[in-house]
Amino acid sequence: MSDDQPQPSRGLVSRIGRKLKKTKTTPDQRRNTVDNTTKRQPQRLQKRNASQPFPDRQEGINELGERTYSIWSETSTLVDEVRRDHTDMIHGLAHHGSFDSLIEGTRTIRLEEDEEVTEAQMRRIGRCEARFKKVSSDVWQRIASFLNPADAAILAVTSKTLLEKLGLAPLDALTLPENQRYRISFLNHLDRHLPNHLLCYPCATYHRRFSRDEKLKADFINNPLYLCPKVFSTYLPRMRLTQGRELPYSFIQLATRHAHSRHHGIHADRLSRRWKDASGWSHQSRYTIHDGRLLMRIRSQIFAPPCLTPTAERMLLYDREDYIPFFSVCKHWQNGELMRLCKCALSHVPGPHQSTLDRIRESPNLKAWVVKPGFVARQCDECRPARRCPECPTEYLIEITMAEDKNDPVCRFKHVLVVTRWSDLGDGSSPTSSPEYCAINGVKVDEGYDSFSHVGRRAVAGIFESKVSGCIPGQRMISLNPKNEKLGEAGHGWY
Repeated sequence: MSDDQPQPSRGLVSRIGRKLKKTKTTPDQRRNTVDNTTKRQPQRLQKRNASQPFPDRQEGINELGERTYSIWSETSTLVDEVRRDHTDMIHGLAHHGSFDSLIEGTRTIRLEEDEEVTEAQMRRIGRCEARFKKVSSDVWQRIASFLNPADAAILAVTSKTLLEKLGLAPLDALTLPENQRYRISFLNHLDRHLPNHLLCYPCATYHRRFSRDEKLKADFINNPLYLCPKVFSTYLPRMRLTQGRELPYSFIQLATRHAHSRHHGIHADRLSRRWKDASGWSHQSRYTIHDGRLLMRIRSQIFAPPCLTPTAERMLLYDREDYIPFFSVCKHWQNGELMRLCKCALSHVPGPHQSTLDRIRESPNLKAWVVKPGFVARQCDECRPARRCPECPTEYLIEITMAEDKNDPVCRFKHVLVVTRWSDLGDGSSPTSSPEYCAINGVKVDEGYDSFSHVGRRAVAGIFESKVSGCIPGQRMISLNPKNEKLGEAGHGWY
């Protein structure tokens, strides 16, 4: 095209092009364009008017969660926007006619002793009562004569028929002073029915507890659990824990009674304590329940200086007034090798680190100062294993470990002597009849107690640690008194 020819203006060409594009778009494309423009516009959220009621989702639904339909109802389908509540549907099944017979058939009768007895069992009890009535009173009294006073009283109160046959003679026999231990055995069966009371063994009577939130205190004499009229004329059952600390038997009762309910007693963990006495020993106690018996662990430790003389060892281990160890021991600690093993462990505490020049001056031998002593104490085959007392369910473990002394700014970490004791305190039935508790406190019972036959191959320490910490002590268990010598205080090996 030459320069002489006229050129069309650009504005005219663009207007013609836009006109052609508008004529080519279909109505559907124009509708989609409008919808997309509407979606891009921001929408404002509106608050629900308080006067408008919420839609009822349960409208038209019966107790079985079903919606009823009829030919006269409004047109609707099963698939609607109203969501059904499945919780009401499940609860509605309990009232359905097909389940009423099952509920009535398993209906139970709750008695005063909180035991569930079905109607079939009640019929069986009625048949047994009829058979008891056929037996004469002389036969029942003959049977009761072969029983001890506690079992005879239990037989008498088993049912109304037996009480009529035997009379009140078995119960009157329990009031005699010589039958006090049988009376305590009889009252132990009522323990779970009296959560607000505690059995007092000196009185052989249930006393009402002051509170259900008892706490073990060091001065338990001035903080009694109940009011006993014989408090000034009898001895409160207790056992020694450490120097100046004792455990009343009432707290063993409360810990074992907790198995019935939380109102009957206190949890065993609430007996755990930490304390430090005037001698420098630090103690930590912990308790747990296993098979209805209370297990105890007391860990005592003290800083052990090296190279102690025999007099210094006695000052470290014994109380100067009673000559009893500061840590927790059973009644048979003088018969075995417990104290000799503690002294043996103290002899393995390594001495302080010396310079090379000091070691050369002390020993001219080259080997004596080249071999540097280790800082970790290594116990021998005598004091390393755990020991079990053959006369009671008590076990000991003696260790030499490291601990931090925050009061010494120069030497922060020192060796400590750690004596750990595990004991089985019994089931809390009685301080005079529980075999484990009597054996620990040296109370003689009818038959002797052999710990290796009663405890068995699994140690008390293993049972306790597997339940509390999940880590069983890795030391082997041997007897605390291998020679079975019972010299007591007459034998001077313990001192």
